[in-house]
Amino acid sequence: MNNSFINNKKYLYLITPPNLLTKKLLLKNFLIVLDKVLKTKKVKYLQLRLKNKKKNQVVNCLKKINFLCKKYKTICFINDFTDNKILNYCDGVHLGQKDLSKNKIKKILLQKKYLGITCHNSEKFAKRALEYNPTYISFGSFFNSKTKKIQYFANLKNISWFIKKFNVPCAAIGGINIENCRKLLKTNFRLFAVCSGIWGYKKGPEIAVKELYKLINKNENISK
Repeated sequence: MNNSFINNKKYLYLITPPNLLTKKLLLKNFLIVLDKVLKTKKVKYLQLRLKNKKKNQVVNCLKKINFLCKKYKTICFINDFTDNKILNYCDGVHLGQKDLSKNKIKKILLQKKYLGITCHNSEKFAKRALEYNPTYISFGSFFNSKTKKIQYFANLKNISWFIKKFNVPCAAIGGINIENCRKLLKTNFRLFAVCSGIWGYKKGPEIAVKELYKLINKNENISK
């Protein structure tokens, strides 16, 4: 297993924008921006999250994104998909609660891929996730999100018991950005999953990843 999942460093976990593969964000244009973002070497994990797309679109997109991830030594995740052809072009799979199944998890682990599981704000979900031997689990949303409609909100009291009791890396998700992430810095979250807080940053995504990386590693000397 990659040691970045078991050491005590904090990492950026970047999620692709929801309008990817639409007229508003063509793949060729996104790849140009993504190359510049990953070139900063501040993004350790990238998750391709595509909804309501055909399999061939997902495979084509994942191939090209995974090429950039390999180039910059970024670990590449796909959201929900477990088809063997798709698994060939990623390092891991993140599964939501609605997508959990023993068959899917078996395929992921047999291919020796990393496994992430969404647990929302639920102690029950977190304990059940441990039965599948995940690489990490995620809690959230901690803030309002522009990426998707929030059904579950989490707070630090909800999940502090898990972090203290279990030695499984946790990801904080949901509406995280440069302005609000300080509220989470004193926790033992290892991964900070960010989407619109990077892609929608007024100074651009390259500046956003650099500033957020400094923040989560407790360096307050960011540019204003």
